[in-house]
Amino acid sequence: MVSILHDSEAGYDSFGESFLQELPSLRLRADKAIGLLAAIVDSSDDAIISKTLDGTITSWNKGAERLFGYSADEAIGKHISLIIPRNRMDEETTILQKIGSGERIERFDTVRVCKDGQMRDVSLTVSPIRDVTGKIVGASKIAHDVSEKKYAERLLQESNERYRTLADALETQVQFRTQELQRRNAEILRQSEQLRNLSVMLLRTQDEERRHIARELHDSAGQTLAALALQLGQLAENAKHDSTHLAQGIDAAEKLVQHLSQEIRTTSYLLHPPLLDESGLTSALGWYTQGLKERSGLNIDLNIPVDLGRFDPDFELALFRLVQECVTNIHRHSGSKTALIRVGREGDKVRVEVQDRGNGMSPEKLSEIQSQKTSVGIMGMRERLRQFGGELTIHSNESGTTVSAVLPSRMQSEENEARISQLEVT
Repeated sequence: MVSILHDSEAGYDSFGESFLQELPSLRLRADKAIGLLAAIVDSSDDAIISKTLDGTITSWNKGAERLFGYSADEAIGKHISLIIPRNRMDEETTILQKIGSGERIERFDTVRVCKDGQMRDVSLTVSPIRDVTGKIVGASKIAHDVSEKKYAERLLQESNERYRTLADALETQVQFRTQELQRRNAEILRQSEQLRNLSVMLLRTQDEERRHIARELHDSAGQTLAALALQLGQLAENAKHDSTHLAQGIDAAEKLVQHLSQEIRTTSYLLHPPLLDESGLTSALGWYTQGLKERSGLNIDLNIPVDLGRFDPDFELALFRLVQECVTNIHRHSGSKTALIRVGREGDKVRVEVQDRGNGMSPEKLSEIQSQKTSVGIMGMRERLRQFGGELTIHSNESGTTVSAVLPSRMQSEENEARISQLEVT
């Protein structure tokens, strides 16, 4: 037993001597390791801070100085609230609670305040610090500057928001334009349908006018020619047997020729009155209304100022056709015995008004005309006026109908004046 104890003591003494001999070397290696660790901490771009569990700062590296602006002397010994904004103090309480329970906090994005008051976006990693016995005595905090990253994220977010706003505005604009295009397309389709209907009605009207002209030529000029042929035949017989009646027959034949000439001239004038080119709208309307009075018995009152003046030929033709269509409708459809025509200038505009005292139109018929669903004559008048920027309005009731047109005046140009003067000389 004594021998065993003696051997143990001898071994212990030998170990102690060996440890004591290596202790300086161990201390040197430990100092080197601590120095290396301190160098690493100081050279880090991140802020590395240690603090006690009550928040007192115990270490402050060069990265912390660069990030927050405080020197180590200014920060060490101060409370960590030195760099925490007032509205984020609850974060520090939560961090200390988690560290106290041994929890490590990874990559926690927050905001800290610098010495100059500037707010800085940082990403925090916080780890507990333990003593040699394993007891938690503090916390080590690594703060990484993410200001540029957050700035880029904000720029990206703002860009995305602007893009969304632009996209929403573009979508709204696209929807609006789509609706506008759909509306215009519907309008084009409607006008196309109206154009097709107008084409059909124009062809029908053309055929009706041809029948009307043919009937007029047959009933007037044709009958006159037949009578003239009979008269000439009778003259030939009289010349053979009874020369005393020859002079009377020739006189009758001359009257028939004059009547035929008048009928053909009237028909030609109705198709296009030469007076319109030679003397203007006032003379042409005067001739037309006077002839219609004689042929139809319609009492027409023509009211045109003497100083109306001349307009461009196409403009005068449009006004003449407008009045002609209105008066023809009165004669054929209204049942009125009278018609009132007014033509005059109002400033830089010309107003034409044709009024009757007939039966008027029913509200349904008037509605159809106003919506341009019927009456090729009315549609034709509107088209004539539209090319000169004019507008047509129709009012009708049981007392009669009034058709009014207002359009910008187009006075005769010097070129047209010279052309008309040449026609008059010729």
